[in-house]
Amino acid sequence: MEFTANIANLGKYSAGQLAETLLSFPATTEQVQAALRKIGVDGLRYEEIIILECRTSIRGLDDKIGDFDHIDELNYLASRLTELTPEQLSKFSAAAEHDEYGGSLQDLINLTFNLDCYDLLPDVKSDEDYGHYLVDTHREFFLPKTARLYFNYESYGECTAINEGGCYTSQGYIFNNHRTPFKVIYDGQHVPEPYKVFRYPIQQKIKAARSGRSRDSPNCKR
Repeated sequence: MEFTANIANLGKYSAGQLAETLLSFPATTEQVQAALRKIGVDGLRYEEIIILECRTSIRGLDDKIGDFDHIDELNYLASRLTELTPEQLSKFSAAAEHDEYGGSLQDLINLTFNLDCYDLLPDVKSDEDYGHYLVDTHREFFLPKTARLYFNYESYGECTAINEGGCYTSQGYIFNNHRTPFKVIYDGQHVPEPYKVFRYPIQQKIKAARSGRSRDSPNCKR
């Protein structure tokens, strides 16, 4: 799965200087620090980055990534997506395009935990397709074969889609089945520790220096 972000030094970018690099997700702390060093973000003189572009193999997801979304959240989302099956990825892509929960990284991350809330019909691409599907599966009523010759499948499919808030996407027709309540797993504030990878390069140097001191070091207080 492709998930990359072209990040730049915000301070230099604002001053008309372009210091950018490509970062792939999921990422490690070491990979993030290498990227930050490359664009001169050290946590001292320069602290902020901007996302110039995001590219993923999931249709429609790129446009939902903001310029100032946090690296840890991007890593959380990318990590969650790698845990999904191909069928789940298709449903996620359709649900994200449906946009009921897709306005933020928090929504998108939570969406990966709530795919059971949606039904995806890959072969249904239009109102007429949906009308035929509804009649053929007898979801709401049984229609005799002779009556099908005069039945308006397109109108029936359109009305049903509108009433249930469904959406035709590149992956097929998707709608919230309302069988399972949407659960908020991620609160938008506290990224779980395993997914936290953002750390300025200087922080690693300080950590290494501190861990390297012995108890007999002249700088070590007793």
